Amino acid sequence: MKVWVDPKETATGAWGDAAADAPEPSASPAAPVVERAHATRYPIQYADGAFLTPSTMPGAESSGYARLQFNCAVDGAGTIKLTARGYRWGGDGPDVRFKSLLSREPEPTETLPVGTYERWHRSQDGIVSGFEAGDEYIDFEPEDGTTEEGRERREWGRLRWAVRLRLAELELIRNAAFARYRLRECDEWEAVRGTLRWKPTAFGDAERGA
Repeated sequence: MKVWVDPKETATGAWGDAAADAPEPSASPAAPVVERAHATRYPIQYADGAFLTPSTMPGAESSGYARLQFNCAVDGAGTIKLTARGYRWGGDGPDVRFKSLLSREPEPTETLPVGTYERWHRSQDGIVSGFEAGDEYIDFEPEDGTTEEGRERREWGRLRWAVRLRLAELELIRNAAFARYRLRECDEWEAVRGTLRWKPTAFGDAERGA
């Protein structure tokens, strides 16, 4: 005679090995970020912003404040393009407005994700005024003869965290498995995953849901 199991039974042993099939708690936090990246198809383009204070800009060269607006994109060929424009002020040097474009060509390429990026940049010294925390308004009075422009290859470790985070999003969109592997190699996967997991605008989700 078969043993009848009460469907209200709460003892896990009464239901065989069902509990053993559950994912390990240590593995589950990674799934949402990777799944969101896999679900994002390119070409894609979306905007994102950040206001950085000294407490979120570690390093001697990162004193003062910064207001950045990002345009994040992966084109149809798989080229990563991250445009950042904004202002820096309140540090040891002059106030600055700037614009930069970081890009990585589609594979095959000599560059690796989370490696080096082509960077075009333009900056101009001046005076930032009119900004208060939470306001959208910034006024900039430029100083003549201070505009600088150039191109270079910029290594991952030399980029600010706010820039690295947006590049990580784009790398995960293009090749989630390889990007995660490279971020682990750089010992940055936990920081990236922990931030993107609770970032509603990551991977352009806010704009796609609008």
